[in-house]
Amino acid sequence: MMNMKDKISVFLRIIISFGLLGLLFWFMRNEVRGIWSIILASKVWLIAAAGGFILVNVAMLACRLKIIFLGENLKINLGESLQLTFIGYFFNNFMPTAVGGDIVKAHYAAYGGRKRVQSYASVFMDRFIGLYAFLVIAAIALVIDQGRFQIEAVRSMVFFLLFLGVAGFMVATNKTVARFMERFFTRLKMFRFGEHLNAAYNIVHDYRNRRGVIVQAFLVSIFAQCLYFTAIYLFFLSLGLRVSLGNIFLIMPVVTFISMIPSVGGLGVREGAIITFFTPLAGKETAFAVSLLLLAALIFISIIGGVVYFWWGLSGHGRKNKLS
Repeated sequence: MMNMKDKISVFLRIIISFGLLGLLFWFMRNEVRGIWSIILASKVWLIAAAGGFILVNVAMLACRLKIIFLGENLKINLGESLQLTFIGYFFNNFMPTAVGGDIVKAHYAAYGGRKRVQSYASVFMDRFIGLYAFLVIAAIALVIDQGRFQIEAVRSMVFFLLFLGVAGFMVATNKTVARFMERFFTRLKMFRFGEHLNAAYNIVHDYRNRRGVIVQAFLVSIFAQCLYFTAIYLFFLSLGLRVSLGNIFLIMPVVTFISMIPSVGGLGVREGAIITFFTPLAGKETAFAVSLLLLAALIFISIIGGVVYFWWGLSGHGRKNKLS
């Protein structure tokens, strides 16, 4: 059962997600008919192609997770990794609990005698490498853009995120900084916050000696995110509008980081960010329509994850590792 702190956290995330989504629909209430018309007039085959790209993206994310698991000497096949990835989507988007998708993946990855600490470390690094892949893609798009992009706020946010990324890399790999951070985190006693930060930091710092694993996982992650961004391009194309891949590769990493604001799987936050940043390029109605198409795709993936999760329950696959 959840304690009071977890219940408050869940309640706040639900309020943020559905509150923001409700505000979006309220602000767009006069354009709802136009948005619906745009979606009805869309090219279905392009939407299907975008959905296919997103499914392949999920498969590549599963490959990345498998690579990292093997780096921790945890034997897991691609099928299991794919199922864990789908289940992660299900818990992130459909289960408003204090247990996030990453925690669920780590928990079930420990099934069959696998080491629990290494399972959690693998899932943490999977997310960490994925975020750095977003930063690199944004940096490349920024270099190629060479000042042509008109939304200065996005450029500033990309520079800020890159600064944080470089600083984070230096902190994670420098031995002197590592000792300082360990002493600093140890002093944070409230809610065992320092203990958790220390554990997370040690996981990242330990991977500095596993360059082969990091490089493989990083390259797979770059390819996976390129597929995801191409799907966004196809969504726009299906609605009769051509937004350049360069703009999408520059904006979507920012959208992803904003979506990390506590919510139910980024619901409401993600849609608001897409509308904010793509409206100058595509118009408010088209930007909102694309955000809804992406939401529909994520819901579809989450449903697959739900089917896998309940099948695991019926088959007894996760019975020995039920979440407490």
